[in-house]
Amino acid sequence: MLKLWNERLRRHQLNQFKYLRLIFNDNFVLAFIVLIGALGFWYSNLLGTIHQPLLLGKPIVILLLFLATQVGGIATLLEAPDSTFLLVKEKEFYRYFKAAKNYSSFVPIVTLALVNFLLSAFASRGAGMHILDIVVVAIGLIIFKLGFLNVNLMEIYGRAKFGSLSMRLVSNLLLVVALIVSTYWFSWTMIIIGLGYYFFLNAQSKTLETSGQLEWKYAIETENQRMFRIKRFYNLFTDVPGVNSKIKRRKWLDGLYKPIKLVNNNTYLYLFARGFVRNNEYIGLFLRLTVIQAIMLALIDNFYISLIVEMLFIYLVGFQLKPYFKEVMQNLMQRLYPISGKTKIADFTKLSTIILSIQWIVSALAIFYKFGFSINSLIIIVAGLAVLIFVNYFYMPRQLKKYLD
Repeated sequence: MLKLWNERLRRHQLNQFKYLRLIFNDNFVLAFIVLIGALGFWYSNLLGTIHQPLLLGKPIVILLLFLATQVGGIATLLEAPDSTFLLVKEKEFYRYFKAAKNYSSFVPIVTLALVNFLLSAFASRGAGMHILDIVVVAIGLIIFKLGFLNVNLMEIYGRAKFGSLSMRLVSNLLLVVALIVSTYWFSWTMIIIGLGYYFFLNAQSKTLETSGQLEWKYAIETENQRMFRIKRFYNLFTDVPGVNSKIKRRKWLDGLYKPIKLVNNNTYLYLFARGFVRNNEYIGLFLRLTVIQAIMLALIDNFYISLIVEMLFIYLVGFQLKPYFKEVMQNLMQRLYPISGKTKIADFTKLSTIILSIQWIVSALAIFYKFGFSINSLIIIVAGLAVLIFVNYFYMPRQLKKYLD
């Protein structure tokens, strides 16, 4: 079983590295650095406005730490045929899952350490916590998360029950209680409860070694969902085989198509508009980036950072729309329409202009909220408009033409 795990892990890592090389290109790294810089600048300014502990300081710390603890689970790397071809090895899978649990502990530990490090400044100023208390809570959370991975392992074997309650629910309730007590009164409570929780679940998980009864359907579905989330993220930057976006009818948005005249020249404009609204991936991406941009612009009071954020996010949304055009062009049935490639590009450009214009208007409102009617506001808004025009009328047509060749 360990040999099987090592083979799958090596294949999995090679596959991940292949996509990571494509994602972390110069454009993404530049955008990421600017985004981190903007968030860091906003966070620094926020901390400068806090001169005494806030009433909601500790509840915010508890909520953020609780959410950070939910990150990460066991990466089993199971495949659908395993339930048939490896069923005879069911009793030997405990060593396989133990190796998977050890491998999967890296991401939660790094996440918790990073979140606690970044949150420490706010916890000190906004929640009135001492640095030692913050470090103690962080160590306790890491221990607690290592114990929680045993709950994931017990779920694979169908043993994650505490009486009539789910072990996951009990664990989260215990975590909330431990966070409240350690944040408000005695920080070492987190380590004490974390150690007790870890050793209890570690002892419970050892009994699984001889059980040999896996919940194959649950385990495989959970792994498939985990891999789908990863691939869906990769698919934002490059084509990933096997990732199909979910489609929803959204009848309540039918009114958006009424301005499109049902004539021959608008065939693809109507098709693109319908597909964009129904496709969870692209409309979700547009909404998320637009909301994040608006929030950042409404909070950042530095002219240069706001200027970069305005231009960068409009470019990012336009850049992320390109795969949608390619996705439609790969559908052989659309070639039945007697429409020229030039018209297809023009129609997609119209849709892109409408989408980016909505984003530009929302960002302009956020800019006016922060800077008022000033020269700075005008410069930022005009810069965003310049990026919009560049993307739709210079960058986009040339890029889309490649998908038709």
